[in-house]
This record gives sequence, structure tokens and C-alpha cells, in this order.
Amino acid sequence: MTSPERSPATSSTRSRAHQAETAWWARLRARARRHPLLTTVLVLLAATLALGLGDLGLLYSRLERFDVAMPQQNATGTALTDGGGPQAETWLVIGTDSRTSLPDGPARYGGVEDVGDGARADVAALVRPSATGLDVLILPRDLVVAEGQLFDERLATSFLQGPQYTVDALCSAYGITTAHVVTVDMAQFAGIVDAVGGIDVELDEPVRDAYAGLEIDTAGMQHLDGVDALALVRSRHPEVLRDGQWVALSDQEGAERRSRFTGIVMRSVMSALVDQGHGPLALQSLAWTLSGNLGVDAGTGLRDLAGLARSVRSAGGAPGDSVRLVEVPAGPVGDGFAAPPTDQTYATLAEYGYAPGACTPTD
Repeated sequence: MTSPERSPATSSTRSRAHQAETAWWARLRARARRHPLLTTVLVLLAATLALGLGDLGLLYSRLERFDVAMPQQNATGTALTDGGGPQAETWLVIGTDSRTSLPDGPARYGGVEDVGDGARADVAALVRPSATGLDVLILPRDLVVAEGQLFDERLATSFLQGPQYTVDALCSAYGITTAHVVTVDMAQFAGIVDAVGGIDVELDEPVRDAYAGLEIDTAGMQHLDGVDALALVRSRHPEVLRDGQWVALSDQEGAERRSRFTGIVMRSVMSALVDQGHGPLALQSLAWTLSGNLGVDAGTGLRDLAGLARSVRSAGGAPGDSVRLVEVPAGPVGDGFAAPPTDQTYATLAEYGYAPGACTPTD
């Protein structure tokens, strides 16, 4: 089938367009000859923009992603921040004990063949931007999130049924309206700590835990690499050196120390991340490390993560001063390692706008 002949009007229009394009390129070449430095800068900026957009795509693809339907905030549960504004978005950060990838080999923590391929919530925290930086609420891993006929469901074991179950349980039991979920496994956590050059943590006494592979023989300020920082937050059966003797702590004291050190380590890691992220090259390197060591819900993107980091930067002062730690209390740990909520548990959460009935899990 032959194409129809072009009309004189069409040919004239195309001719004028070709002449205009030729003239534009001629003016551009002339300007480039008159301003070679400016032209070089513009070309470099264009190339940088193209590479940056491509790098953002690679960073986005490196994040592990999973589906979670976030709870709905009830009208009666709307809370106010200290500044009088709407409640800040809540990030649920979960450190898992998955053995799928281990930082120091299966011999130290036990592999999948020893403990299975499930993942419990070893560390759980609520992270909220505030006018002064970030509020980080450390939740006890043994906190009861659902009552059962035989055994109460703990926060740690709730994650065995997936992040959706944990998000829904926290909403139903405590009115915690999660907006974003971030997960990091043991290998990823150690990798992040090593990427920032380790962290500094002050200990009041020497501590060790054969089950967690922890052994710190001196008190005071300690510089920990990724593996030792991981062992500190995972320690469940600690022994401390007192009067020259190693003393095993009770389950209750061990749980309390675990929550405290989890908060200290989290603040040190966050402070190190913010402190390391100065300059475009350092920031790009840091973003590359984080994107390869985090899991996020499908609704969370790089812009959300960057906004969380800006909350600390915009607060001013030292990075560590921009992270406020709050240990959420719970009742004594029982024989089943379950810690029931107390009036103080609900009161502490209520200070940040969390109260039973404040949200509804999405069906």
C-alpha cells in the first residue's frame, strides 16, 4: 500500500521546522565556542543528573520489599505532638534473628539447620520524627501482644507469622498505628555497623554471654564492630563481672539490660549514620550500604527514608542529642518469657498518642 502524496502545506511546515532546528544547533555551537567552561559545566551537570537518576533506580532495587497493609487511624485516636500538630508517622523497626544470612558463620549463632528458617523480632522499636530529632521507643521483645488459651503471644514470636501479623497485633493491643516497617537481619545489622566504622558504647561493667558470643572484659567506653554490637543487643543470658566474680543475671534483670543496651546501640548507630552522611560522595556510599542491608514495606521509598534522616539533621546539635530514647516498661518476665503490659506500659505509650482503640487493622 503506497503512502499518499504530501500536500504543499505539510512540506512547507516541515521545511520551516528543519531550518529552525539547524539554526538552533548553529547558535548552540557558537555559544559553546565562546564559553567553553560554561559548556563543560553544563555537560557535566547533565551527565551527573543522568547518573544520579540511574543510581536512585539501583538504590531502590537493592531494598528488600514486602507487602504490609498499614492500620487505619481512628478519629477518636488522633493524638497531638508536643508542638500541637498531628501525630508523627510511626516507623516500626524490627531487628530479626533470621539465620538465612549470618555475619560470623553458623558456629556462633547456629544456622538454619539448628534453629529453623523462621525469624523472630529480636529487637523492636518505634521511631518517630519530632521537633527535636527522633523519638525512639524501645519495646520489650517479650511484651505480650495477644492473649492465647495456652500461651500468650510475645512481640518476638509474633514476627514468625510475618510483619503483617506484628503490625496488626501492635495496633489491636496498644493502638500503635504503624506507617512504615523496616527490617534488618543479623548480617545486615553487623554490615551497617561495620560500614560506619563501628560504634562507641559505654558499659558500666564487664559483660559476657556465651549464647550470644559476647565477651567484653572491661568497663567504660568500648568501640564495637558489627559482630560485637550484634552480640550486645542479642544477649539474653548475660553474666557481669562483680568483685572479681562472673555473676549470672536473673531473667528479669537480663531483659531490662537488653532493652537498655538495645537503645544505646540504636542511638549510636543512628548518630554514626547521620555523622557519616556529610558530603555527596559519603552520602552516596552510605545510601548504597543501607539500601543493600534493609527490608522495607512496599509503600516505603527512598524519599521516606531520606525524610527520616533529615529529621535528625534539621534538629541541629550533635547527632546523638537528636535521638531521644524511651524504654517502654513491661511486667516481670514469667516462666514462658512473656512480659505482660502494666499501667506504666500504657501510660508511657499514651504520652506518644498510642492507646487501645486508636487504630484498626486493615482487613
